[in-house]
Amino acid sequence: MVNIVLEPPSETIVRTATLDDITAIMNIENASFDWFTRFPEIMFIYYLRRFSDFFFVVLDSSESIVGYTFLEPNRGCGYVMSIAVHPRSRNQGYAELLLEALESEGVEKGLTKMKLDVRKSNLAAIELYKKLGFVKVHTKMDYYGPGMDALTMEKQLDK
Repeated sequence: MVNIVLEPPSETIVRTATLDDITAIMNIENASFDWFTRFPEIMFIYYLRRFSDFFFVVLDSSESIVGYTFLEPNRGCGYVMSIAVHPRSRNQGYAELLLEALESEGVEKGLTKMKLDVRKSNLAAIELYKKLGFVKVHTKMDYYGPGMDALTMEKQLDK
């Protein structure tokens, strides 16, 4: 289990998610994605039960959950299924902390790379992923709907 704590003044904590976190996770999901790209609650419960080591939430200094992420490991590769930070808490480093937690746990569990899909128009997320060492490997046309392409990006993990 990975716990990342930033020193004051932020006192941010990244921890593994629990079933008790589902309501907060769904609030972030609903605030972050269009109705046709949101994951249903049952999917979060499934991934939390199946891959609990790779499902993280980040808490702000008031101990409120402000973001989540999870990945599915498969043959040495971790596919980031989703990552979201509540809109009012963005641009404060939470997504970076979540991805670092996934990477740390992935290395510990023997993953050699991580992949993710990102909307081609989501330039802020793409820049973050590049900053963290992800590179574009291909484009998925109309992945998020007509005219909404996705970039698949991956990162080799250090052992």
